[in-house]
Parts: sequence; C-alpha cells; structure tokens
Amino acid sequence: MIGGFIPPIKCYPKGEKFMLQQYIWKRKKILRGLVNTKFRKYGVPYDTKSWWDSDFYVSGVSDRQTISPKKSEISSLYHYCSVEQLILRAIFNNNIVTDNIRVLDIGSGSGHWIDFWQKLGAFSIDGIDISQSSVDYLTSKYSSNKAIEIHHGHAANLIRTINRSYSVVNAIGVMFHIIDDQDWSDTILAISDQLDSQGIFVIGGHFGLLDNIDVQIDQNGHINKRLRSKRHWERKLRECGFSTSQLYRNNAYLSIRDTLPENSILIAYKDMG
Repeated sequence: MIGGFIPPIKCYPKGEKFMLQQYIWKRKKILRGLVNTKFRKYGVPYDTKSWWDSDFYVSGVSDRQTISPKKSEISSLYHYCSVEQLILRAIFNNNIVTDNIRVLDIGSGSGHWIDFWQKLGAFSIDGIDISQSSVDYLTSKYSSNKAIEIHHGHAANLIRTINRSYSVVNAIGVMFHIIDDQDWSDTILAISDQLDSQGIFVIGGHFGLLDNIDVQIDQNGHINKRLRSKRHWERKLRECGFSTSQLYRNNAYLSIRDTLPENSILIAYKDMG
C-alpha cells in the first residue's frame, strides 16, 4: 500500500471509522499524483511570481487562508497545533536552544511561525514570502516590532542577499511548493550556507516513499505542489552540508473530518554535536 501500513479497522474507536477513510483519501491523492506525473504527464509548473496573489490569496491573508480560502478556523487551528507539537517535542528532546536566536522563516504567509519562534525566545526574525499580498499583510502586522523584518521575493536569492547567519531556518508547508528541482536544490544549499554550525532546518511536508509526485494541479493545469521522497530529501540534505535529520510523522489528520495539508516534520541538523 502506498505510504505504508493501513491499521486494521479494529484499531479505531467506535464511531471513528472515518479515520480509515481519511487514511485512504490521502493515499488516493498520492495515487492520483503518481498517475498524473508518471503516466499522464499532466500539468505545467505554476508561475510562482503571480499565482499566490492572483489565484490563492483572493480573500485576504490569515492562518486559515494560508491553507485554503475555504478552510475552517477550527480545522486550521488543529493543523497548526499538531505541527507545533512535533516541533516542540524535537526542541525539548534534543535540548535545542531557542532563547536569543536569529530565525529565518521562509514562506511566512500570515506570520504564524514568526509568532511561534518569537514566543520561544528568538530575538531577531527575518520573514520571506513571494506573495506581495502576504508581504503587505506582514509588514503592517509587524510595523511596530523592530525584531521582525519582512522581505519580498524569491527565497534562494533573498537568503543570499540578506546574508545573515541563523540558528533556525523554518519552512513549514513551503518546500513542496518549489516545483523546479534546481530551484529546490539551490534553496536548500542557500539555507545550509546561512545556518550556524549548530543550526537546524525545520521542514514541513510528506516525506514518503514515492518521489517527485505532483499532487496539486489547479483547474488551469498549473502544478503548485510536488512531493519529494524521504530518501530524496535525505540525500539532498547531505549533499548540501547537513549531517543528519530526524523525521516526525504527523497522523493528526486521521482524527478530524477535514482534509489537511501534508504536515509531517523533518528536522535537519548541521551538526548534532
């Protein structure tokens, strides 16, 4: 079965067999992506410079709308909380320092992860987004916060232009939207170059068995999400100077009657010490 083992139905509490339905729905999404990518050869990469403003942020910018304009406040909060728990577990169990650190947040959207890292003690945060709508929202939101600086543009180029050293680079629900494989690789290398020797790269995504699967294609045939395998990620991270990584699987999607984005967490370390 694609993506791993299906738990037997008896594992689910009475009245919650929708968990199995959620599991199957997620695998069907990946299967459709496999067919579109490897067999139909369907879709072309989206225009990253215009799509987010013209097609996505059509109803404003908020935590909910960074997932989908139609997403409910409750399920979006559930999604964010499930991801936060995984990151907090990794921070605590690995004694990762979060006080007085500099953080880079890629694909800042509504600023959720900027707020998250500031609450954990970051003294300086750079936020990057390719969407002008997002940048305008964030610039207004943090206009009186001197610890936060917002940048508009292409991630790999901006990271090198800003040219600062970071303890944490955060990219939740972002890297799978970089469709071009060379751009994806360049972004990881740029991140590695700007991370401290003890720094971490926090990545949100799927990290499954199948590689380069285009799972999200809009009504105009534009591909805006590409899932790369865990093995591909690990290989590229090593090539770019990371020593090791830890994967934290997120199964929270099984327990809610809504569709959530891919939200497992991969944490890459420059040096585990």
